[in-house]
Amino acid sequence: MNRSKIILIASAAVFLILVGVAGVFAGKQHAAAAKARKGRDREFKDLEAVFRDEIFPSATNVATLGDNVLRLTEARDSFETALSAMNVPAPTNVSESVFMQTLQDLVVRKAKAAPLVEGKRCVSPDFAFGFERYVGSSSRMPRKNEVPRLVQQLRIIVSLVDEMYAANVLHINSIVREVFEEGGEASSSEEDDSGGRSRGRSRSRRGTRGGGEEEAESGGKALLAPISTDLYSGQHFILRFSARQDSVIDLLNRIARLRYFVVVTDVRMHKVGPDVRLPVVKGENEERRPSRRGAERSAEVVQDADAMPVLSDLPPARRLMSGPDVDPPLDVTIELDVFHFAREEE
Repeated sequence: MNRSKIILIASAAVFLILVGVAGVFAGKQHAAAAKARKGRDREFKDLEAVFRDEIFPSATNVATLGDNVLRLTEARDSFETALSAMNVPAPTNVSESVFMQTLQDLVVRKAKAAPLVEGKRCVSPDFAFGFERYVGSSSRMPRKNEVPRLVQQLRIIVSLVDEMYAANVLHINSIVREVFEEGGEASSSEEDDSGGRSRGRSRSRRGTRGGGEEEAESGGKALLAPISTDLYSGQHFILRFSARQDSVIDLLNRIARLRYFVVVTDVRMHKVGPDVRLPVVKGENEERRPSRRGAERSAEVVQDADAMPVLSDLPPARRLMSGPDVDPPLDVTIELDVFHFAREEE
């Protein structure tokens, strides 16, 4: 009897434990189901309220739209302020005579301030910096309504020239600006540099480089037409110069750091010198110099032989060259646009 009671009590205890565990799991499942059901009911009520609410005019929708309009207006004002800070000022109180005098003085001052690069001035004394029609014996007075934009172009070109000076270019061949004057045509240097290309075809020129080169060689006459819309306008410039590779890279980085909104549209480079500089042979003239003693002459010949460059017998792929030996001068043409952003008048 005792053994049977023990087994019965143990079985009852195990049963009660199992029932308790099952009850706990059932309670958790019921609580989770009730929570999910309440969430679905709440979402259903919200959806039903949205469905039954008036679409317009709704006070909530009107407040949301008003807040969106306010945020977009603030973002637009901040964006316009940032872009307007990059604009080149165009003063309207500069007269024609003041502009001509300022231009003449600036051209002379910039030509004198040109640095010496590899022993030569990087600009010629009579360089006009893109204003050939207003500098020299054939200069003319601009119209009054043309002066503000000419001042803009002058300030941009001065900034570009300063960066070219700082980049140590070898020689500035020409600077082409956008000719916008009434009845104005590109000067002889501007015609050659523009290469018969119009500014509006800058993108198509990239895709048809071969045709563009042929058109450039033809030397056709073309004006650089301005790109303008209701929101912004831009002016096109072409820089042609000679420089080493490091100077070109430095100049492009300097242009990217300008305070103006500048977009480089095209860069063309052509070698104008040999890839490898010829070595300088020391003592080349000593061999021809007469000597008084035969021993001294033989010593000089031996010294000259030691100074002669030793040609490597390695294949070209295994010969290593670096530094100035592989830095030939380049003829570079950089085309860029400087954009001006106008604030919307209230």
